[in-house]
Amino acid sequence: MELALTATLLALLPTALQQSTPLPANLSVTRAWARSLDSECGRPHVSGRILSGQDATLGEWPWQVSLREEGQHVCGGTLIAEAWVLTAAHCFDQKQLLSAYSVLLGSISSYPQAEEPQELREVAEVIIHPEYLPETSSADIALVQLASPVTYSDLILPVCLPKPGDPLDHGTWCWVTGWGNIDLSIPLPPPFTLKELSLPLIDAPTCDGYYHENSDTPIQEPIILEDMLCAGFESGQKDACGGDSGGPLVCDVGGVWVQAGVVSWGSACGLPKRPGVYINVSTYATWIASTIPGLDLHTENSSPRLAGLFFPPVLLVLGLLGDTFAPLRLA
Repeated sequence: MELALTATLLALLPTALQQSTPLPANLSVTRAWARSLDSECGRPHVSGRILSGQDATLGEWPWQVSLREEGQHVCGGTLIAEAWVLTAAHCFDQKQLLSAYSVLLGSISSYPQAEEPQELREVAEVIIHPEYLPETSSADIALVQLASPVTYSDLILPVCLPKPGDPLDHGTWCWVTGWGNIDLSIPLPPPFTLKELSLPLIDAPTCDGYYHENSDTPIQEPIILEDMLCAGFESGQKDACGGDSGGPLVCDVGGVWVQAGVVSWGSACGLPKRPGVYINVSTYATWIASTIPGLDLHTENSSPRLAGLFFPPVLLVLGLLGDTFAPLRLA
């Protein structure tokens, strides 16, 4: 993965940041971290996708987190600021106490050994989007405030967020990561290593057409809503799955990783013409920015435009699972 900043971005960075000195929050052009420019959002210090395998590498996706309920992994999530995580609304049990939830960061495993890198944070607040509808999975997005902020490192960095309304082209290749099941109702086995998969985006009309095939839903009634996007293959087989819910779908935009989607739902397990469905993060970029104090999508944690990018096909294998027309969550 290309880690170098473009000349345009370098020209925009304050001299203080180029000298690896912290900036005041009101002057930060990106998420300033005193060590180096590479600490900006969407720029992991470990590169090299595994093109023919399944396991991710430690530090490869430093924004990936595990949302835990009573100590058990239930969903993925994405670090977007020192004390904020983006995930799916359906990951939370409304009857559960807030104290039951915690967030694991900086780990390649969802159940790391005591001597392995990891940071655990309690949850201070969960903010579910006010328009979330479980029946349709519309607005299936939530923000989690950590009880204490993290310190950025090689293993813990935020992802970049898209600007409001950023378009995504059909066929763009992006990556989904998670600790979900490896097959229908078969959980990820020890050592519970994070999985990664490259998938092409599918435009909403095409995806909606797929889901209407052999469906009782009238064709005039959309299944794939305006705040959703799809990724996968017409033939199925490779998909994000249960337990991956809430995790990131990210795209490499000029060497910067941008979160395009949040894993939301799907139909069964890697079926033909039933690709994974994601909440489109750009649709909710304004809500995210207005909810998190001090987060400015036009400067901090923002990215180049997403449109017009097409990446060469890379086929990987990730675990397949899911419940028919149900949110992709570990039971």
